[in-house]
Amino acid sequence: MRKYSLITYSLIILLIIAGCSAKSNKTYIAEQLKIKMPKALNIEYADDHGGFHGDGKRFAKIEFDNNSGLNIISQIENSDRWNKMPLTENLSLIMYGGTKNNVEYVSEFAEKFGIPEIENGYWYFNDRHSKSTNPESDTELFDRYSLNFTLSMYNADNNTLYFFELDT
Repeated sequence: MRKYSLITYSLIILLIIAGCSAKSNKTYIAEQLKIKMPKALNIEYADDHGGFHGDGKRFAKIEFDNNSGLNIISQIENSDRWNKMPLTENLSLIMYGGTKNNVEYVSEFAEKFGIPEIENGYWYFNDRHSKSTNPESDTELFDRYSLNFTLSMYNADNNTLYFFELDT
């Protein structure tokens, strides 16, 4: 009986420690984008990291009401890391596919995650590759054999934030 009590107490302590240290998905995204995340109406989240060397994709779609949407836009407009749409050519190729220098880029990311082409909004990019010389620039994306980046897009027309990470 004493053995079972010790095991039970140990499991309870482990659960408490794990619960106190785990970050929410919303908190993780806010930290990556360097914004304070207001209350969301809806959050869709998927993460398939865990492959070889942590390879995978992380995606979130976060919908806000009008007040929270204005809060996000205010933070974005006061940040030097966010840019007004449209995406750069490289980021558009990564997300939606297309042709550049007679090379066809087939990409299913936007289609797979239901990300529309956004006209009225903003985008954030961080090149997390170990060989990146400028994390804010996408100019080196196609010069390497692997991709490690974060791309977020905010649709100002419907107050929706799309967050995408790719690690290959």
